[in-house]
Amino acid sequence: GGGGGGGGDEMMGPRRSTRRAGQTMVVGLTGSIGMGKSTVSQWLREFGVPLDDADAAVHKLYGPGGAAVEPIRQLFGEAVLAEDGSISRPALSKFVVGPANSANLKKLEALIHPLVAADRSDFVLRASAGGEPLVVLDIPLLFEKGLEAECDAVVVVSAPFEEQRKRVLARPGMSEAKFEAILSKQVPDAKKRSKADHVLDTGAAPEVTRACVQELVESCRRRIAAERAQQRDEQRRLTAIGLGVVAA
Repeated sequence: GGGGGGGGDEMMGPRRSTRRAGQTMVVGLTGSIGMGKSTVSQWLREFGVPLDDADAAVHKLYGPGGAAVEPIRQLFGEAVLAEDGSISRPALSKFVVGPANSANLKKLEALIHPLVAADRSDFVLRASAGGEPLVVLDIPLLFEKGLEAECDAVVVVSAPFEEQRKRVLARPGMSEAKFEAILSKQVPDAKKRSKADHVLDTGAAPEVTRACVQELVESCRRRIAAERAQQRDEQRRLTAIGLGVVAA
């Protein structure tokens, strides 16, 4: 099958408790390396869903004129700057990669996480103001960072392990050792699936998975549309009662 529900509620962990009926629904999208999350993101965009990409947000922060450039330069000095005024990833990695640099990495994260969080919250506010029924937050380390608490529902993209392994090892410059190292830093796939509201299986034929993504989007939109219709009815009833009272 291409789709399916997630695990039991007791496993899911926290979700956002502040969404009122009719408000924009915030869906978190995550999945381990090689599970097909970027394909699902692409489909969501094709279905017209506003999508906030955490990796792209960081990329922008590090880019020329990005909000993180100056604070990072103040932390680690001119050596981290590339010629175009952006942060050079290879140069930065010398300061933050490896056990000896764990204090530096903590400093960098303390700087970057609030900027990414502000960007994310701004994205949700803009979409809500525009009346969007549904937005997606594409966050690779959603569970690792405890960000499911900012979502109304979480979708996990998954595939059988052999399929995942095959996809990842086909990437340029990837080795078994690198793949193992990446996996060791991520919440295991089985645990992610148990914490999900919806699981999308990209091990199925692409058209099957794509149809599941479309159905998920449409069911969320139907739910929000129904909530909004009910709110309009209630408003009309209240107005009618008010007018009745005035007439009396």
